[in-house]
Amino acid sequence: MEIKFNWIGGATFILSNGNLKIACDPVLCEKGTVQDFFWFKSKRIEQPIYSENDFEAIDLWLITHNHEDHLDEIGLSKISDTAEIVCNKNSYKILKNNKKNKLSVFDRKETKTFFIKDYTIEIEAIPAIHGVNPLSALFDGKVNGYFLTISDKNEKIGVYITSDTVYKKQIINSLKGKQIDLLIPNMGAAKQGTWIMTLTLNAEMLKKMIDKLNPKL
Repeated sequence: MEIKFNWIGGATFILSNGNLKIACDPVLCEKGTVQDFFWFKSKRIEQPIYSENDFEAIDLWLITHNHEDHLDEIGLSKISDTAEIVCNKNSYKILKNNKKNKLSVFDRKETKTFFIKDYTIEIEAIPAIHGVNPLSALFDGKVNGYFLTISDKNEKIGVYITSDTVYKKQIINSLKGKQIDLLIPNMGAAKQGTWIMTLTLNAEMLKKMIDKLNPKL
């Protein structure tokens, strides 16, 4: 199975294999857009790169949480009515209010299986901890990482999507015994060195995660 990875920018990407397309966290605002996180603001520093047909025929959307750098109005407009949508509780209301109805809400560690085209896709919600400071992680709210097992009649692969998290043993323990063929980390060391403290993975944390999880790629 050959998975193709198309990075749109920020947290947004598309995975495809044959006629299967899985996309994550649609954020398509322009470079320079200021995103409001209530207790601080952030400016988008890179332009998303995509063509309109990139978002055609998406079978499954993964929504990790409701922050503006993971789900915005332009991105919402790209989610078709026919696509399955996996989300967490704090993004459910936004999606429902935008008339997205094929919603599956995942609590942490919950697992569900989807049968799409010729594929079986098992999805488990993996805890994500959005900050090394417990208080900032609490303010940032719950975030889902996802572990996908994608199978066809010939083989299967495991994909771990960290979403916005820092390195914590709780996360590593949630993935114990899983074969990770592809690890997709949300990097950036957001707010590192500030009073808020680091909110997403830095290079040192990622190295520790790779050492523990031993992903193929």
